[in-house]
Amino acid sequence: MTIPKSILITGALLATATAAVAGPIDDRQVFQGQRIFQGVQSGQLTYGETAQLMKGQQQIQAMKLKARSDGFVDPWERAQINAAQNWQSLNIWVKKHN
Repeated sequence: MTIPKSILITGALLATATAAVAGPIDDRQVFQGQRIFQGVQSGQLTYGETAQLMKGQQQIQAMKLKARSDGFVDPWERAQINAAQNWQSLNIWVKKHN
């Protein structure tokens, strides 16, 4: 099953958008996007799995934007984002290895 170009383009745009604002949280987001893209290319991820993972990436991006809305990411917000990224990383691994 091939993945529609719209999902791949969305992933590429998400990775580009997160790379525009550098930092450890953003670097990790980009790396996780690359892991998803690699899973699509290798056939390890189905359409449904890819859609779920991309939704997770978008939710984390929304968390980051909300945290930055006041111009400062406090330690609590950073911990929440880190926990969400940890969960997403586990989801990526599970979906690629099922």
